[in-house]
Amino acid sequence: MFRAVPFHLKENAERGYDVLEKVLSYAAEQSLNPLGKVSGALSSFKVDVVETEAAYELFAELPGFYKEQITVSYDDDNYLRIKAQRAEAADASIKYLCRERKSGDFERTFYIDSIDKKAVNVAFENGILHIVLPKQKEEDGRTVFDIE
Repeated sequence: MFRAVPFHLKENAERGYDVLEKVLSYAAEQSLNPLGKVSGALSSFKVDVVETEAAYELFAELPGFYKEQITVSYDDDNYLRIKAQRAEAADASIKYLCRERKSGDFERTFYIDSIDKKAVNVAFENGILHIVLPKQKEEDGRTVFDIE
């Protein structure tokens, strides 16, 4: 099973204004059913998810990051976490006239069960993080017990 973990506005109150602005802009641009895809507008970065018979594949847009700034983890609770960190500019004397690139932590979380953790493949090229999560091979659905 695959499920995106929803964005929690209460936990991210400092980003609330930016999030609301993105949602309203996104909804205004859509001609039909704008609320169906609002969750993508709330994300700190965009992710496409593809399911094949053998695996789940995720493609995350992370332009401007180095692979050393990105962490991908899968915990025992079946949550895949993609985290990217961009440090704040160290030079306080810089006077920005316009500043649109954000700094700090950017994270997406997905619930994905029944994967083969030993066969996961993660690659990062040209600003795209590509994660292949092979599905566990299912048995025929039958368990045979020994009789004592």
